[in-house]
Amino acid sequence: MTGTDVESIISIILLLLFIAIFAGILFRKIKVPYTIGLFLAGFVITAISRNISGIENLFDFVLSSEIILFLFLPPIVFEAAFHINKRLMSETIAPILILAIPGVIFSALVVGCIVGYATPVPLIYAMLFGALISATDPVSVIALFKNIGVPARLTTILEGESVFNDASALVTFSLVLGIISVGTFDLYTVVYGTEWIFWSFFGGILTGIFTGILIGSLIALSGKDAVISSVITMIIAYASYLLADSLFQVSGIIAVLTAGLIVGWFSSIWLKKEERKGLSDFQDFSAYLANSLIFLLIGITTANILAVYSSETELLLLIPVALVAVFISRAAVVYILSGVMNLFKGRGYIPLNYQHALFWGGLRGAVALALALSISENMPYRDEIVMMTVGVVLFTVIVEGTTTKPLTAKLGLDRPSNIALYEYYSGIIHAKTAGLKILDRLEARNKVEPVIAGRIRDEYSREITDARSGIQEIYQNILPDDEVLKKFLWIRLIMVERSFYEEFYEGGYISEIVLDEMRHFINLRLDDVMAGIVPPRDILKPDSPEYRISMKTAAVLSGTFKNSHFAKNLRKFILTTEYQKYIVLSSAATEVEGAMDIITSELDFPEKIVDEAGKELHRISERSEKRIEDMSARYPELSKDIEDYYFRLSIMMKEEKEYSGMKEKGLVFPNVYHKLLEKIEKERAGLEEHIFNIV
Repeated sequence: MTGTDVESIISIILLLLFIAIFAGILFRKIKVPYTIGLFLAGFVITAISRNISGIENLFDFVLSSEIILFLFLPPIVFEAAFHINKRLMSETIAPILILAIPGVIFSALVVGCIVGYATPVPLIYAMLFGALISATDPVSVIALFKNIGVPARLTTILEGESVFNDASALVTFSLVLGIISVGTFDLYTVVYGTEWIFWSFFGGILTGIFTGILIGSLIALSGKDAVISSVITMIIAYASYLLADSLFQVSGIIAVLTAGLIVGWFSSIWLKKEERKGLSDFQDFSAYLANSLIFLLIGITTANILAVYSSETELLLLIPVALVAVFISRAAVVYILSGVMNLFKGRGYIPLNYQHALFWGGLRGAVALALALSISENMPYRDEIVMMTVGVVLFTVIVEGTTTKPLTAKLGLDRPSNIALYEYYSGIIHAKTAGLKILDRLEARNKVEPVIAGRIRDEYSREITDARSGIQEIYQNILPDDEVLKKFLWIRLIMVERSFYEEFYEGGYISEIVLDEMRHFINLRLDDVMAGIVPPRDILKPDSPEYRISMKTAAVLSGTFKNSHFAKNLRKFILTTEYQKYIVLSSAATEVEGAMDIITSELDFPEKIVDEAGKELHRISERSEKRIEDMSARYPELSKDIEDYYFRLSIMMKEEKEYSGMKEKGLVFPNVYHKLLEKIEKERAGLEEHIFNIV
């Protein structure tokens, strides 16, 4: 490669980044999902530049499948796994896996049968198209869902399905491609294919575990340096994919997914909030960069492929058939499989409005296009498959992507609920009231002109009056129904309870793993209330699967290596985590119970409903305190020291936060700040050693 070639490549990359940045800013301002905007930008600039002399060949290229799969996919999948709500994922793993594995196979069969019957494409090649087009890529929809406040459970199902079905589609595609190459389909092929699918998935999981733990442990050895840790996560993303795909011949996507889940989980346990934030910000950056470039390049590639085949009328006529097949298959997968899962109730239940959103949110994108382009140019019906793929990607990204937001509004998934409106009006009342108090103090000290003060007071008073009218309107709407009032009150109480958990974490009183567990409890209780179970079921029993696995693993390892430093550390981790959990449950319930008057001040709830809620909160507090007493009885020689350790550690975390604030304000020089941190670390090490000796 010559110097001129390198300069050309760098120039093209910089130009693409500039277009991505400009298009991203523009489409955010006009409220279009940026990935859809980038796709459109790539498509339009390619079509326009082709007719301008001098730059007609500037964007005349087609993205290769290797660039999509090996360069862009690993950081995107890793970031999704790192950030995905693991508690909700563990709760929704059944619908995710059913939609992603049997769903992909079912979808491939439906698409294959329709295309094979309605077009000249033979059945086996139609099945190949069905396998690759079953990979959904709803990144723009997921971003939209998070932005407009769609229920987290729906977002998690859609995101989890997307990641897993990418792997399923790759494996199914490879299996069908193998059948085409061999030229036979018999019982041996079925048995071999089943074994290969099993090995591909579980081999990918094992590879992800290996790379996630082995390379991920370097984060601890690096001294938890944010920059080094970020580079390590990038290495993990690419190493897990390459090892799985190239060396072990298993699913690279599953390997990256598993590694991302492991690193995300361990970082929530072992890293401090600031350290995890640096790592999280890097994942956001890398995924944003990869998504920006890939959607821009897909737009360019789509435009170029359509230009090549624009005169091929027979190929263009295949697109409507492919679209019908894709819509029928998606509907069959979502509605039939959801209906079957709903027969068993439980946490796998998917409401009908969720099903509609899952059906329409199943966009096709990078993986489908990469698999189509990976087909050998010598293979029969390649042009037909590529053309159908491009048509489906183009339609789903532009039409489905831009109409998803109004659909969610129609389904009531983003519509502000009564509780949201209540919080909005309540926030205005509290903020404006506080503002009036400040205004009174300023006016009393002659710090503001009476005319100005009067004008501001009138404006604020008018806003408070309007907000109170809004609250009364809400109250009148729900007044006749005691069950709705109960639900309304409990949702409000749970939201306030959640704010207390966040405050405890911000104050350094609980670890991130305990905060995640409290968020898990909140999600379970909100699900109960929304399902009409008021008051919600006992929150002291349903630990999340992830939490139970963590505690059980720690207990087994601790029992196996009883006298080791490692075992003592694990026992301390188990006890302090349990202690923190019950302390924060008791404290939050007590705080919410004490704040009942403020919470219910704007609405005149019936006394019976308020008393019932107060008694339930009091019962939760008492039961949590009983658990703490039981722990003290089980470990009498340890409980006081754990309590002492916990509170001292909390104080140290507050001190560390104070030192950070002093440094930011310039009250101490950096070298003094590091000396203060060293002092804190020595004190923490002394505490650790004390607990180890006792344990």
